[in-house]
Amino acid sequence: NKPKLNFKLKLLNYKRIDPTNKNLKYKIILSYLKKMDNTVYDIALHKNKKFLEAGTSNLLFIKNNKVYSPNNNFYRGVTFKFFRKKIKINLRDIYLKNINSFDEILLIGSGKSVVSVFKIDELKWKRKSLKTYNNLNKIFLKEIKRNKKYVF
Repeated sequence: NKPKLNFKLKLLNYKRIDPTNKNLKYKIILSYLKKMDNTVYDIALHKNKKFLEAGTSNLLFIKNNKVYSPNNNFYRGVTFKFFRKKIKINLRDIYLKNINSFDEILLIGSGKSVVSVFKIDELKWKRKSLKTYNNLNKIFLKEIKRNKKYVF
């Protein structure tokens, strides 16, 4: 099921116990994810009023054509590592209260590839652009075509 362009995030005040290591035993996250349509929704984990990661993906935030990612307390997935080699990703704290200064929010992960978030209702945030989404999606699709196995 390919995510649609009307993709939304729901907030969850939670940090993985050991976010730097991949661990599929995250029952709290899975209990939230199984209650929603994953082609339209994912959850954005946050702690201490700062974004961390999505339920099964990394989060990228775009402002003035610059790409930002939370700087700690998240798992750096293979797709995140792939994009860090291709584009500049600035690591910094992303606070919930500052979300409206961002033009785009993207989810990146091996299960979702590149997904543009349409809105976050709880924060009254709505996407202002698809520019970076289109660029990153092109880079990703080109890599899949080049490397048919898609092994990062």
